[in-house]
Amino acid sequence: MCAPIRSLTVMAVILALFSSGLSQAKQPTPEERAYKFRTSLFQTFAWKLGQLAQAKGRDDQSAFTQHAKDLVYLSTMTDEGFSIENSIPEGSKAKPEIWQDSDGFSDKAANLKALSEGLLESQAMADFDPRKFGSKACGSCHREYKVKD
Repeated sequence: MCAPIRSLTVMAVILALFSSGLSQAKQPTPEERAYKFRTSLFQTFAWKLGQLAQAKGRDDQSAFTQHAKDLVYLSTMTDEGFSIENSIPEGSKAKPEIWQDSDGFSDKAANLKALSEGLLESQAMADFDPRKFGSKACGSCHREYKVKD
């Protein structure tokens, strides 16, 4: 057997073995997917808050505005991460109160969006304090709807 055909054969066998392993892997439940979505969302939100602080430190209004726009967009997806009732798989720190008090939770999600939109105002970069913002925007929800570490 010539080298190119042998290489293709080996690659085909490896691909077939890999593919069958993937199909047999346990698929995440909708609750697990919702948990992964919101965890990723909030990690991205935290990253963007850090980027805002760095932009302020560099006195880079353009970067600050772009990161603020990103936060506004991310804040519109908060409810989506909690759309599956009681999606509290292992590892989640969400409390059932999120779904028991859906109006209160939605109000806090709306507050997050409004505070994020406030970062687009002309004086926002000068007044930005990541700790104060985090306490107002994130902390209000975490204090009520997240299991303490």
